[in-house]
Amino acid sequence: MRRPFLLFSLCLTLCAADVWAAPASVTVKKGDTLYSLSRRHGLSVQHLRDLNGLPDNKIAVGQVLKLSGPPTTPQAPGKPAAPVPPKAQAAAPVPAKKSPAKKSPAQQSPAKIPPTPTKAPAALKRNAQGDVIYTVKSGDSLGKLAARHRTSVAHLKALNGLTSSAIQAGQTLRLTGAPLRPKGPAQAVKPAPTVKPAVKPPVKTPAKIPARPAPTPAVKWYTVKSGDTLGKIAERHAITVRHLQALNGLKGTTIQAGQKLKLSGPAPAQVARTPVKPVSAQPTRYTVKSGDTLGKIARQYGVSVAAIQGANHLKGDVIALGQRLTIPARGGTPVKLPPALPPGMEARLVYTYERVKPGETPDGFAARFNVTAAQVRGLNALSTVNQIVPGAKLLVPRKMAVPIPPAPRTPPVTYRSVTVQGVNVQVIRVDLRHRNVLVAPVLPTRGLNFGTGATVRSLTNTSGARALVNGSYFHPHTYAPAGDIVMQGRLLTWGRIPAALAITPDNRASIQGTGRGFFTRPGDSTWAGMETVIATGPRIVQGGNVASTFSSIFRDPAVFGAAARSAIGLASSRDLLLVSTHTKVSVGQMGRIMATLGARDALLLDGGSSAGLSWNGSVVLDSIRKVSYGIGVFTNYTGRRYAR
Repeated sequence: MRRPFLLFSLCLTLCAADVWAAPASVTVKKGDTLYSLSRRHGLSVQHLRDLNGLPDNKIAVGQVLKLSGPPTTPQAPGKPAAPVPPKAQAAAPVPAKKSPAKKSPAQQSPAKIPPTPTKAPAALKRNAQGDVIYTVKSGDSLGKLAARHRTSVAHLKALNGLTSSAIQAGQTLRLTGAPLRPKGPAQAVKPAPTVKPAVKPPVKTPAKIPARPAPTPAVKWYTVKSGDTLGKIAERHAITVRHLQALNGLKGTTIQAGQKLKLSGPAPAQVARTPVKPVSAQPTRYTVKSGDTLGKIARQYGVSVAAIQGANHLKGDVIALGQRLTIPARGGTPVKLPPALPPGMEARLVYTYERVKPGETPDGFAARFNVTAAQVRGLNALSTVNQIVPGAKLLVPRKMAVPIPPAPRTPPVTYRSVTVQGVNVQVIRVDLRHRNVLVAPVLPTRGLNFGTGATVRSLTNTSGARALVNGSYFHPHTYAPAGDIVMQGRLLTWGRIPAALAITPDNRASIQGTGRGFFTRPGDSTWAGMETVIATGPRIVQGGNVASTFSSIFRDPAVFGAAARSAIGLASSRDLLLVSTHTKVSVGQMGRIMATLGARDALLLDGGSSAGLSWNGSVVLDSIRKVSYGIGVFTNYTGRRYAR
């Protein structure tokens, strides 16, 4: 699928420049290219080629290029090239015979000569100064004319002294010549009067000519699409990332789909801080404009964000274009702030999948979560907000109150090889008190793909997990997991296994039953609030005691015979154990090993040739056969956290 990439690579953006003091020509210097010269003088590469009759992009040091005036027709094959003016020859640091650009256009392949644009001859004429004049027809626009005559809208506006893009049928426009000043107030600027001789002898230095005022550049906007980055956007529109950040007041490089970015406007040096509004004794009303944020408005009026939130009953930071806000008076009566969280609790940003209710509009659904419909569209990679329809389950951000985690007691992940009950076992301990620890299923491919399995070694190499152990049971041919799996808040599979390890987005873990029956269980409330769920079993330790009876679901004799084993356990809600051994042991013996290691609750994982464990990117025990998935531990994770 290369077509989208090719379409993007063919997009060209013409950037406007200061055209009022542009010289009529330029001499090519070392390191110059047509592209760099076009950027410097606010022209397109094609317009430069047309002005100078160039069949391709080759230029040479010392060559003189026109920057304005009528286009030069490329010379026909066999016709000698126009000689370089004496001044240009004197400026050239290399002899003419060594300069590749001194060749006549006739020596180039005729196929490279740009085709003559097809225009209605009746619409073009020349004025007394020799400028090409075009009469506007019905349906014309500056954009169409710029594309048809290989120039930019900004250049057309400069040539004709236009301050906007509005034109009308019958109007005459200059296509070549020197730029005009815009009509309106700019015409009131008169040249400086002649300076009278002073008492002192006159200085021979010529008097400075007042610079013509530069026009205010038109602002171009771009709407961020899924997959965009500041680097990609900057490259596509021929500007720098730093300039993009300055134009849009960005401190970092984080952007999101649906966000609007300025591509042109004041240079970074011209961007000034918004002045604080005069102190008002009474609350004022403010209408939200494009690019506004609560922080920006608060600084503008010299109040706090919390004060604006309280005055407008806002729960979050999201505001909409055109929204009317009450701005409280500085030093006035304190506004009512949102209720404080209970002691020991904190607000955590969590992403959840929520269903659109019957009769709910896109804006109504988004308002439920203090976001806009455009933000919902971007989060879910929808092509339009009209896809936010009743019944759809969509990802939205939410702030949830969760317990503040206790201080960590150990490093995030540790590994030891120990002998317990006379058996050598490999033990991974995970301290879930660390905020940046993530425990999640590791799949052989991106997304759950039945029919595909992988060894523990392969899962370790592709996932980058700090530690990994094999997962639960699966179908031997399709590799479909036999129990529930929740990954990033989404229920991927469900089955009959009656117990599971469940972990919340703030890293509180528990081992609990799967709940209702096999056919009635899958629903929006299944594993509500959980980020990761891995159903496995049987339960071999419960409440610190080794189990002696097991669920009737586990009837296969192979489950209870002596074999290589893997298991997961919890010493507390914040202390997770991953254990594996290639020594053949029984289910009861594995339960005693887990209890000795400190597990209060433990579940058996798949064993035999599936048992395997890795640590720090290296395999300690590799599975003999491919498995359906692994259980990975990731440290320094700073991405989104999810919940059912």
